Amino acid sequence: MFGLASGFISKNAGRVEVVASEEAANYTLRILAAAVEIGKTELVSAVTYNGQFPGPLVRFKEGQPAVVDVHNDTDRPEQLHWHGQFVSTDVDGAEEEGTPFIAAHGMRRFAFTPKPAGFRFYHTHNHAGVDLHAGQYSGQVGAVYIEPKHEPGNFDREVFLVMKEFEPSLSRGGDMAMDFLAPADEVKALKDAGEDAMKMSLAKGTPHGYEVGYRYFTINGKMFGHGEPIRVKRGERVLFHVVNGSATEIRSLALPGHRFKVLALDGNPVPTQAEVPVLWLGTAERISAIVEMKYPGVWVMGDLETTTGDMEWASWWSSQGTQVRRNGLNHRRFTGIICGLARRRLRRKPTK
Repeated sequence: MFGLASGFISKNAGRVEVVASEEAANYTLRILAAAVEIGKTELVSAVTYNGQFPGPLVRFKEGQPAVVDVHNDTDRPEQLHWHGQFVSTDVDGAEEEGTPFIAAHGMRRFAFTPKPAGFRFYHTHNHAGVDLHAGQYSGQVGAVYIEPKHEPGNFDREVFLVMKEFEPSLSRGGDMAMDFLAPADEVKALKDAGEDAMKMSLAKGTPHGYEVGYRYFTINGKMFGHGEPIRVKRGERVLFHVVNGSATEIRSLALPGHRFKVLALDGNPVPTQAEVPVLWLGTAERISAIVEMKYPGVWVMGDLETTTGDMEWASWWSSQGTQVRRNGLNHRRFTGIICGLARRRLRRKPTK
């Protein structure tokens, strides 16, 4: 879709449509640098959507045409990618597929029919290279939900969670934990191929590469203890839509005493629903899962990762109306359950 003086052109099912520029957009997104308050005393600078992290939740209806205006208030060309949607290359948001850039201090109007139904997301598609402030290292991530034409509605409420790290840095040495991967047994062919590649690299005198570590980990842009708790009632069925917006990290999510009933992976319904104690998400992966709130109390939902910081698991119990204090945090018990989100601060990995 290309901007014109009198309107905007979009391609839809082989035909060209002119969308009047005065037509009201369903959503307006602005790409701009902003300070993000991830804690009461912690601010990070990042390129964001609408000056916030995560970007605004965008909801579409399956099969209904939508219009989104995207303004680029930065000094470099940008791409906004509609991850997981079946759209033409002119609006997909991937330069390698032929999508035009949104010019610096420019604007583009995206007109398309959202599909398929389910949990999707939008993010930048700029290549970061070694610039740890650009591309997916930035704060350009937002959730998209395309409401199906026939929603079974077997849940009481929805909660959208975006997992993301901030303030990346480069270091050498160290391997990521592998003990959680399946299958647990090593694949000999892959191991041999990796060792051969390493030997060839060393023979050429190539130095070891760098890895990326992060200072902060957040859920919905907040560190541990700095976000609003999710207040629920006993017996409620809460549908969590979780996206890992990280540039590099595998993330987990667990809620002690409760299990996740997985309904969809990457926005697509699973053929067989299953209950699991922990969700594991690679970069850009999404999981939609229901948790039935059975056990009153204050529970902390968080990542199981322990290699970059201390575990911050805790659970708080109190009678109604009393105040509980743990780890410097005040928690007041409301009627029903308070489900607190864990937003953990990560320590920098040591440089060898």
